[in-house]
Amino acid sequence: MKLQGTLDKRLGDSFKIVSERLEAVHQGLGEMQNLATGVGDLRRVLTNVKSRGSWGEVQLGALLEQILTPAQYVANATMSEFDNERVEYAIRLPGSGETEECLLPIDAKFPIEDYERLQAASEIGDIAAVEEASKALETRIKNSAKDISSKYIRPPKTTDFAILFLTTEGLYTEIIRRPGLCYDLQRTYRVAVAGPTTPTAILSSLQMGFRTVARGRVW
Repeated sequence: MKLQGTLDKRLGDSFKIVSERLEAVHQGLGEMQNLATGVGDLRRVLTNVKSRGSWGEVQLGALLEQILTPAQYVANATMSEFDNERVEYAIRLPGSGETEECLLPIDAKFPIEDYERLQAASEIGDIAAVEEASKALETRIKNSAKDISSKYIRPPKTTDFAILFLTTEGLYTEIIRRPGLCYDLQRTYRVAVAGPTTPTAILSSLQMGFRTVARGRVW
């Protein structure tokens, strides 16, 4: 019982560290929002909803290959034995036992139509259209976070939070610059957002946070 209590405390402390690190990542990257421009080339490449989803999965997969070993993540991972819902990728983290693992879900299917409409309206100075597209974008990401939360967050098999991967820096910057939005996503749905340049920082933070639970195991 004493050992279990110690382990539970360490697990709780590690999640606190993870939360603090994620908040620091968001704040630091938010200060660079004006630098995240010039993503029109990606927008032209992604021609329909299906290809956008596929591109997000391919892009995220390529990033994970650079950061992790094949044994440290799972593609098309199931989060529950009771349904067939699959998330694009899940990171393997130490669980509560010597042989158990805990999966961190990362979704890469977020559509960019509302962001494209927002950019187009901004370029022509259509204030009404900007406002409409802006509201639609916030609604879309909240609905996506809600969907991710209901489908993929299944403790103890998974962490009690998930990550929503956004395919372009412009879209990521648009989301994190909105006052209170990222905090609301994390507080209400337990979902954190990540852009193309942030997975390394986030995964490094997770590694530090869970190292106390691993107790000498290689992650």
